[in-house]
Amino acid sequence: MILSKPLSEKCTKFIKNNTSASTEDLEKIHYGILVIFLTIFKSIILFATAYFLGILGYALTAFLVFAALRIFASGVHANSTFQCIIINYILFFGNVYLSRNIQRNLLLVSILFLISFALILLYAPADTEERPLISLKLRKSLKIKSIIVIIAFYILALLLHNNIYTNLITFSILEGALVVTPIAYRLFGKKYANYKNL
Repeated sequence: MILSKPLSEKCTKFIKNNTSASTEDLEKIHYGILVIFLTIFKSIILFATAYFLGILGYALTAFLVFAALRIFASGVHANSTFQCIIINYILFFGNVYLSRNIQRNLLLVSILFLISFALILLYAPADTEERPLISLKLRKSLKIKSIIVIIAFYILALLLHNNIYTNLITFSILEGALVVTPIAYRLFGKKYANYKNL
């Protein structure tokens, strides 16, 4: 987004002038701030669209469940902000559409969670070139936390007696699991298991 870069540069300049951070640290800080601003702007676009479509609550639920897994499992990122916005529309609005039109089926829920669990067990956490997960200890910790997230949401999905929200949780977890796979990385032309290249 147009404002993200100048805003992140101003924040980084402020930090540079008021701390003794090294050039390498400032580059990491600048990247982190840029990602935060981009995420905020993309979220505003997503939720504003959801609001006008009358599905804000559903889209927010799908987003939060997906984000809860992605925090620990990570996964592939889009190649541009515009591509990311389009993919967000497909992931979250597609999820809402399916969740509203598919009947709650606990067998299907269990199967999809089992698939998600297997994918996370095999491939999470999936790092990026910008954020390679070099530490073995950190990777193990993130995998365990990812598994805990899946188990917690599976229990919640079973306990809920709301058709739509059970589906939203199930599909969001599946989407979060799919983006950590090598196939997802190949689709986006990204390198997989970046920590091995260091």
